[in-house]
Amino acid sequence: MPAETQSLDKFMGNSENLYEAVMVVAKRARQINEEQYQRMRDKQILEELDGEFEEEFLNLEEEKNEAEDPVEPEENPVVSAQKEFLQGKISHHYESTK
Repeated sequence: MPAETQSLDKFMGNSENLYEAVMVVAKRARQINEEQYQRMRDKQILEELDGEFEEEFLNLEEEKNEAEDPVEPEENPVVSAQKEFLQGKISHHYESTK
């Protein structure tokens, strides 16, 4: 799902300035991306532990001929982060400076 053009007024309503809004959304997008990567990696590890890895290793030539399973497309992390920000699900604050 591609990102769509957004109205800047929406972001300014949830933040003091546009730069702050962009930084909050970007940080959350990186977190979402890391979570998606971890889920994918955990799935791979579980498949390997089930013994499927050895079977796949022995039948490499058969697998080359087979088409890969279609992967479910996950929502773009930036789009997810924007939705969370605009819905007020992301809270952000500044650390006190000493």
